[in-house]
Order: sequence, then C-alpha cells, then structure tokens
Amino acid sequence: MSTTTLRVRAAPGFRVDGSALLPVAFAAQSTEELARIVLHAGNHRCAVGDLFDISRSARQTESDAPPRLILEGDVQWLDRIGAHLAEGHLHVTGVAGDYAGLRMTGGALHIDGHAGAFTGCEMRGGQLTVAGNTGDFAAGALPGDIEGMTGGTLAIGGDAGARVGDRMRRGVVLVGANAGDFAASRVVAGTICIAGRSGAHPAYGMRRGTLLLLHEPERIPPTFAEGGHGFDVFWTLFTRALAALREPLAAAGATALGAALEPFFTLDARALPRRLSGDLAVDGRGELLIAGTHGSGAH
Repeated sequence: MSTTTLRVRAAPGFRVDGSALLPVAFAAQSTEELARIVLHAGNHRCAVGDLFDISRSARQTESDAPPRLILEGDVQWLDRIGAHLAEGHLHVTGVAGDYAGLRMTGGALHIDGHAGAFTGCEMRGGQLTVAGNTGDFAAGALPGDIEGMTGGTLAIGGDAGARVGDRMRRGVVLVGANAGDFAASRVVAGTICIAGRSGAHPAYGMRRGTLLLLHEPERIPPTFAEGGHGFDVFWTLFTRALAALREPLAAAGATALGAALEPFFTLDARALPRRLSGDLAVDGRGELLIAGTHGSGAH
C-alpha cells in the first residue's frame, strides 16, 4: 500500500481541524483530489493544498500493509489529528495540537514531538504513542462526558499533564516521565503506569482499576488502605502483560519510547509492590501499586 506525505508549506494564523486527515481515506484519492479537501477552522476554511505539499510513494515489498500517512513538520496548530482513526498508520514528525487521537478505535498514531491537551481523549482502541509530553486530560473525557478512555494503548515518553486518565474505563496508559495533579482521577477501570513523579492527589475518586507508580508519591491519599498480601498471581500476570507491550510499540515505529518505558517492561515479577486499595471515599475497589527501587514497603 502507498505512503502519503504532507509536508508543511505554511502555518496559518489560526487553529485547524485535522480530523479529515486519515490514512485510508487519503490512500483512495489522487494527490490532486487531496489538495482540494477542505479543512474547517472555526470561521475559516482552507484546503489541504494551501497548507501542505503532497507527495506519494508506493511500498513495493509490503503490498498488503495498511496505508500510511505522514505529517512532516510541526503542526501545533492542527487539532484532532487521528480523530476517529480506525485503521492504517498516521505519523506526525513534529509537535501536534490538541485532541490528537480523539475517539480513535484502531490503527496506530505516532507523534515524534509533544501533543496538546486531551490526547487520546475517549480513545476506544488502537495504539497512540507520543515521544514527548502531553497536555492535561490525556486519555480523559470531554467536558460533560462520563467516560474517558475505554480501550487501546496510550504510551507517553515524556510528561503527562494534570488529570491523566480521568474517568478512564478500560485500556492501558504508560507515562515514561512525570504526571501532573489528579493522575488517574475518577477511574472506573483500566491500567495507568507512571515511571516518574506524580503530582498531588493521585487516584482521587478511583472506583476500580490500577495505578502503578515507580516512585512513591509525596503523600499517600488518606482514603487508601494497605492492601496486604495474596496478589502474587495477579502481579505475575500484570508484569507479563506489560512486558508484552514492548514488541507492538517497537513494531509501530515507537522505538524512541523504549528507554523511557523500559522500566515497565522489566518489572520483577518476584518483587511484590506495596499495594493500597481505595478510594474508600467513594467505596472504591481500585488499587494503588508502588513498585521499583523507588517504591517502599515491598513485601
């Protein structure tokens, strides 16, 4: 299948909705047709050809490979990249705007630079990788909605902003560096792993799900109780599931994330973490795991 490349020609002075830039849809059209596609931008409208130089190349050895779309250059002004992505590969070589991967259901979106707020917001499937940092509410819910991420994998090599995983119901989020305040807030289910420091009030309002920290937070939430022993089998399966994510991330071209996420792939199944359960203020049955050399209370 072919690879379509959009190279930034000129950055507009306003924000643009990039939800129409999808690999499968672009593969079915000629470059002349692509140049005429209209992108909405509030009260403005612009064509793809006004913003990008368009080129296409065929991959002779991978005729059955999914279509690929590359956005070359910083597109911080381009929001909703990969929104509703269902199949194919979308690659951003620079910085992306807000709402990247909004409600994507499949395929792979990789961002070499940073991404804005609401990255992976209400994501339902697929694989979203960000080599740099993300803004607030990554894997969260849109304002007024009650469900955040419900499937797929979101891997962040750098820092995540506040409220990462807010209202998350399913899926996996990996953060290779630090996370802001209220990480894993109001989580209903799913797994969130943070390799660096977490901000204030982690797991606030958690009902179920798992928050794994490789550094002990400055303050353990008072509404979490020590979870005791007896989860050896769970921990073995949990570490095995995290290790299994290394290969698909590498296959998607996200090898640059490897160093940041490696601590998750190499957790010792024999060294049980400290386990706390909560948030008891909402009758929660979630779990806060503190593992690694920076955790304390390993059993």
